[in-house]
Amino acid sequence: MERLDFIILGATGFTGKYTAINLVKLCKLPDYTHLKWGICGRSKEKINDLMKELEIIGARTSEITTIICDVLSGDLSNVISRTKIVINCTGPNTILSEPIVKTCIENSTDYVDISAELYHMLDIYKKYNKSAEQANVLIIPSCGFSSIPVASGLIYLENNFQGTLKSVQCYTRLDIPLRAYVPWANNCLINSGTWESMIHVFHKLPEHAQLKNELFPENPYEPEPQELKRSLFHVHNRKVWFTYPGPDADVIDISERYLQKSEGAKPYHFKMYATMPCFLQIIVVTTAIFSYYYMSRLKCFRNLLIKHPRLFSAGYATHKGPSSKNARETVFTMTFIGKGLDKNGIQKKMIAKVTGSDPGYETTSTLLIISALTILKERSKMPKGGVIAPAAAFHGTNIVETVKTLKCLQFDIESS
Repeated sequence: MERLDFIILGATGFTGKYTAINLVKLCKLPDYTHLKWGICGRSKEKINDLMKELEIIGARTSEITTIICDVLSGDLSNVISRTKIVINCTGPNTILSEPIVKTCIENSTDYVDISAELYHMLDIYKKYNKSAEQANVLIIPSCGFSSIPVASGLIYLENNFQGTLKSVQCYTRLDIPLRAYVPWANNCLINSGTWESMIHVFHKLPEHAQLKNELFPENPYEPEPQELKRSLFHVHNRKVWFTYPGPDADVIDISERYLQKSEGAKPYHFKMYATMPCFLQIIVVTTAIFSYYYMSRLKCFRNLLIKHPRLFSAGYATHKGPSSKNARETVFTMTFIGKGLDKNGIQKKMIAKVTGSDPGYETTSTLLIISALTILKERSKMPKGGVIAPAAAFHGTNIVETVKTLKCLQFDIESS
């Protein structure tokens, strides 16, 4: 039996539905009508409901394979052996992804997910990198908003820089609609699944630091430039910025180490920062982050955080998730300031920008599909196998052009 191109695991979840809907839209374009794909979930009723939603937007539902399977107790091999690439939308990844990765390697099936859970990524690397290399299977985590916009932005900057990058600073700004500042009026920002993943990240932070030092003890970098030695807060362009709390800096670091080892590339320093409209919001957010971190250390508080997202997030996370209007009107801008040497050894600076909307779900699901599509189309340009971070996995591909063509993100060179 001929394998499907993709199977979406967790297709009936919040992000999984976005992914299925956007895959239907993609398959309407002339270049992608040939794609063969399926959806997998643990509830037959929810699968049937999703198929009805897909039929409403014009999907040829008779051509979409449907499979019922529970990740933790079902026959995963029967699902994964039927596809070339698994698009994993289940979560939290710390709990659900390992058996999927293991089964992908056993069945020679490539894999992408949307994990932003740092410990999970390193744990999967430690346990399965060698077996994935031997099986020539690509396991690529973090293919959503974390960390494809940053990875593709750096690839875009590097391709245009035409020289040697020494350092890159990324300033990320998130603009949310004003109504979302009153979350209790059903104006939440994230789904409870995203919230639960965040709690697992906080819980595993100490283990993450220890595991990263174990896996990557060497320092391949030149001495860090003085301008990159920032405190937790600093001022740039008359705004206060703080160290970005997401996984992107670590994911890029792992990519740079891989490219140095596999291609002899010289790694550059990468730092990432975020800001908010007013300083009071920054104080509130950073205070909340530290509070969640310490609460997640105790199992009883951790369970409460997961069980009652609306209460502990002050309404910003709910089981229902954000409205499509709120999500669509949330806009992000990433400004990359790259410094290094041009081809003649002269100091050079270049500023690139990546912009998009609805980072949590619309952009994440579309980028996840594009990541899988890039593997399908450009597998020969990518590493043969292993657990590999996105910026390294897609380094030699045309992923930036695909993202631009499908109008998911906008790329610009601001100055050089």
